[in-house]
Amino acid sequence: MKTINQKRELEAKITLLRSKQAEDFINLKDQYHVTIDSFKPFNLIKNTLEDVITSPNIKANLINGALSLGSNYLTKNVLNEDSKNPIKRVLGKVLKFALKNFIEKKG
Repeated sequence: MKTINQKRELEAKITLLRSKQAEDFINLKDQYHVTIDSFKPFNLIKNTLEDVITSPNIKANLINGALSLGSNYLTKNVLNEDSKNPIKRVLGKVLKFALKNFIEKKG
């Protein structure tokens, strides 16, 4: 009697383990495909850019850099810091100094 019950229990456990093994194999295959997909060059670049965009420090540095470039362009080209007109040169330097201080305080 014991051996018949033990045999049935053993067969039930084997069946249970085989179904668990099949389920684990399916999960492993799914994870493999996810991993392979994440290593594609397009996805690597996309994920890196998402990390850069969501990072507050990098975002602030990019904004400060853009503001700095914009202010330099404004003072060099619009107000023409290299102009022969002394008023334009002074205004350009004052504006550049003010923008530089503003950007440093914001950053």
